[in-house]
Amino acid sequence: MLIDEAVVRSIVVHEVGNPLKEEPLKLAEQCFSINAGIADLILEGYLRGILVERNLHLLTHKDDASANPVAELIKDFFADKLAFIELSQKLASQLYASTHHASIASGDLFVVHFDKIKTDDGERSAIGLFKSESRQQYIAALADGESFRLETVTGINPGRIDKGALLIEGWDRVYALDRSSSRNSAKFWLEDFLVAKQIPDERTKSTIAVNLVEEVQKNIVDPVERQEFGHQVMALCASRESVQESELKELSEKFVPSEVWESELDRITDQKGLTEVEDMAIPAKKFEKKLKKSLNRVSLGNDIVLAIPSDLSFEGVEFKTEDKTIHISIVLENREA
Repeated sequence: MLIDEAVVRSIVVHEVGNPLKEEPLKLAEQCFSINAGIADLILEGYLRGILVERNLHLLTHKDDASANPVAELIKDFFADKLAFIELSQKLASQLYASTHHASIASGDLFVVHFDKIKTDDGERSAIGLFKSESRQQYIAALADGESFRLETVTGINPGRIDKGALLIEGWDRVYALDRSSSRNSAKFWLEDFLVAKQIPDERTKSTIAVNLVEEVQKNIVDPVERQEFGHQVMALCASRESVQESELKELSEKFVPSEVWESELDRITDQKGLTEVEDMAIPAKKFEKKLKKSLNRVSLGNDIVLAIPSDLSFEGVEFKTEDKTIHISIVLENREA
C-alpha cells in the first residue's frame, strides 16, 4: 500500500465523553479548514503511523459480518447515502454508545476522509478514526518585536495515536490499534466499537506456536518423554526453513491427546482477540531460538526444574529424603557420543 500521493479531503473533530461518568457527547456541525501543514502532519502522523501489518484486523460481528455497525456506516458513505459530516456524527454516537466501562477516558475523535491511497487493486478512499485521550504540553518560542519569550502550549501529538482505525473503501479489513495497556480500553475500541479481530502477522503466529508447544510440554507427565518431545521439535526446526503448524500438531499427538493442542489454540486466539488461525508457516530458525530455552528445561518433580544442555539427554531422577535433607540423583546421557 502506497500513501505518497494520498490527500486529506475533510476532517472533523467531536468530543466523546464517558456516559457512565455523565460526560457529554459534543458533536461538531462542520468540518475544519485544512492547510498544507495540517494535512502533512495528519498524513505523516496518523495515516503512516497506523499502516503496519500487525495492526490489520477483520471487521466481524457476533452473528452476521454484514451487520457490523461501523462497517455499515462506512459502506453507506462510499455509496453516497451519507454526507461526510453525518457519517462522522453517527460514528461518534456509536463510539459513545459503545462505552461500557467507567475507566474509559474521554477524548477528541478525529474523523478524516483520505483519498488517493494506492492499493494492489487501484486507488481507494478511506475513513480514518483517531481518538486522542491525552494532551501534551510543548514549549514554544514566540517573537515579540525584537525579543523572544517562551510559552507553554497544550496540543495533540499526531505522531502518538492513542486509538486509531483506518477503514478502506470496499474492504472488510481495518487497520486498528489501541496503545492503552488497559484490557478494558482495548476491548472497548477493538471489540465493542469496531467489532474487529486481529489478523495474525508472522510475529504473532510465531508467538502462538511457541505457546502451543510449551503447553504441550507441560502436559507430558514423564520427564524423559517431555525432553524427547523437545528434541523432536528442535530436530524438525533444524531440518527446514519453515515449519507448518500441522506438523507441530501431528508431532505433539505422539505425546498428548489431540484436544490439548486444539483447546490451547482456541484459548489463545480468544484471549488475544484473533481471527481463526489457518495452518501457520513459521520461520524455523527464529522459532527454534525462541523455544530452545524452554524446551531444554525439564521438570524433575517436587517443583524442581533442571536446565539441560542440548547435547545431553535426561534419562532419570531419583529422590531420597533423610530428615531435612533431600538427595537427588540425576542420570544424563551424551546424545552425541
